[in-house]
Amino acid sequence: MTSLRISALASAVALAVTLTSCSSGGGSAAPSSAASSAAPLSQAQLVAGSRHEKGLLIFSNALPSQMQVVIKAFEAKYPWIHVTATDDEDPVVFSKYAAEHATGTRTADILLASAPGLWVQALSSGYLQPFTPAGISDFPRFVSQGRGLYVFSPDPAITIYNKILLKGHAPPATIAQIAQDAIARKYKVATYSINNFFGYSAFYGYVHKFGWAALDKLGQTATAVGDGDVIGQDVGQGGFAVGVFESVPADRKLLGWEYTRDFTPLIPRGIGITAGATSPDSARLFLDFVFSNPGQQALCDAGFEATSNTFTPANGCPNTLKALYAAVGGAQHTYMTPFTRQVVSGQAAFTAKFRRAFHQ
Repeated sequence: MTSLRISALASAVALAVTLTSCSSGGGSAAPSSAASSAAPLSQAQLVAGSRHEKGLLIFSNALPSQMQVVIKAFEAKYPWIHVTATDDEDPVVFSKYAAEHATGTRTADILLASAPGLWVQALSSGYLQPFTPAGISDFPRFVSQGRGLYVFSPDPAITIYNKILLKGHAPPATIAQIAQDAIARKYKVATYSINNFFGYSAFYGYVHKFGWAALDKLGQTATAVGDGDVIGQDVGQGGFAVGVFESVPADRKLLGWEYTRDFTPLIPRGIGITAGATSPDSARLFLDFVFSNPGQQALCDAGFEATSNTFTPANGCPNTLKALYAAVGGAQHTYMTPFTRQVVSGQAAFTAKFRRAFHQ
């Protein structure tokens, strides 16, 4: 289970235009020899090439504490590759790369972000170079998004609850139960606002699975208070007993958390190697590592969701897609919002209906 850097979807759409204007011919910089060659380079060739490169730069939306776990494991395998990862909001990941790449300055070798609108625009503008990680066949099909884009981690939205306010009662097991209990005034419910990608994606998935009537019912009593940090604070301080579609880990002393069994949204965090990569071989080694069993162990330990079909944690780490599916009774109780134009183009109409449902 993981936390997610929040990005405003409206800003993401606006910045997509900026990406196009900054793309220096649609991001058509010549790809490296490895990307353009008919045959992919071998592992030995990538290692040899990486020894002549000057570090790996990742523009990332993930929490530094999580990324450092993955980076440490990668650097232990390739100690000559020094990795630097930023701590940026989604729009900044893309706009900064666009500006730097357009001027020919040193920029990111890898982009790691979650906003679908910006990923769609980045792909159409040619910001990623094609590369197939060595172990990708061991992963679910959704991990490969095409044109060099992969799902680094499908981050689940969870439910948190205040143990004291529930007074020893078992936490609600489903979103439907939470809505019904709130209507019956058993407790107060907080949830995400609609004006950021994480919240929009979670609600988009909920409506996709259950329709607007279900969201209307939740909106009768739930209060959209803000992002994951705000929800955690409000539930922790006792303003609300339950937080729905939360994105950050709960304080286990006061707060509990769970996957809700009727529906758990999955928010995809994408990753790809940039067309303007200064250290392309180091970047390819990083993606090879991420999509290997040792890399999946590092992701699991960091709090990202490990997705490999063949991976079993060596230390009982619970952060795997297989464990999530088992907890909710199967993949049919989840939904991963896709990287598609439809998700972005429907945002304005969806937001308007959401605000009516939540009486905003």
